[in-house]
Amino acid sequence: MVLAWSCSEAKAVDGSTTNNSILKLLLIIACYYPLSIGLTFFQKSFLKVYQLPLLVVTGHYLFKYFMALFLRCILECLYSRRSRIPINEQLKMLAPIGICASFDIGLSNWGLEYVTVSLYTMAKSTSILFIVASSLLFRLERWRTTLGFTAAFITSGLFLFTWRASQFDPLGFVLIQLASACAGIRWTVSQLVMQRDDQTLRHPIDMIIHVQPYMIFAIIPLTYFIEGSEISLQRIFSYRGEFSPFTVLILISIGGMLAFAMEISEYFLLVNTSGITLNIFGIIKEVVTLLLAHIVNGDRLSLINLFGLCLCLSGMSLHAISKRNKSMKRVALGAEDMKSLLEEVDP
Repeated sequence: MVLAWSCSEAKAVDGSTTNNSILKLLLIIACYYPLSIGLTFFQKSFLKVYQLPLLVVTGHYLFKYFMALFLRCILECLYSRRSRIPINEQLKMLAPIGICASFDIGLSNWGLEYVTVSLYTMAKSTSILFIVASSLLFRLERWRTTLGFTAAFITSGLFLFTWRASQFDPLGFVLIQLASACAGIRWTVSQLVMQRDDQTLRHPIDMIIHVQPYMIFAIIPLTYFIEGSEISLQRIFSYRGEFSPFTVLILISIGGMLAFAMEISEYFLLVNTSGITLNIFGIIKEVVTLLLAHIVNGDRLSLINLFGLCLCLSGMSLHAISKRNKSMKRVALGAEDMKSLLEEVDP
């Protein structure tokens, strides 16, 4: 609630903030949380049995692309023709998003095969460090002391969270960290594209259609290199030791539908906030995910691990507070400028 209010408050200077926009943002968040949490647990359960994570991700990409094409056809029949981006512009801005998004999701699912949901959730939370770094690089954010403290809290918290964890897997951890780095670039460049003044790609459907082909092209070589030796018709359509193509296709489609809906909610959040704030919205989601992992999967956490968790969440909360204070200062400065302008024109 506080984050949604602070993000909308940042737009108050130009008068665009309304109760409807706040409610819309809260509705998007309410959709994003269950979709993201549900997809994490669904994939973890599915990949325990069907151990071809990159092939599953490729199936998700194809599902999302054709679903987006189908919805675009409906929108064009009902309304006007949707945006088309020339190939040269796609290669400059959209191809990097697609490639980074592909590796972000692909490596995340691959890493999820090796680690618990608890460790996955906390390891993936470090994507905020990479998003902050990318935002500074692309000048979407200015360096502030709180950014340094945020990075320190999250980094030290992650170290303590994984300290002597009996369920810690180095390979899975490295894969998830690589995915987090890709996520940082992905969401920063996505913010640049979707918040441009020309508003060419502000709708998630348009964004998915243009980005998804690059995600597919990027994941296919990785899938072939990692899982190519295991892929055969019998292996692809086997589930729990039985040849069951219908079951496999249904389960991959369910994951694809969850991923599609979650990606739409992520892009809607990005249009209305920023890459860093989008990541901060994951604070509550991560707490809920960790609690569910402890209850459902029996994931074990020591006192040191819990202290590390508290440090990570403290770092994220610090950034949220900093973001809110920055928004309030911007509103105050805008009000002062308006007052000065009125005094100058007042006879």
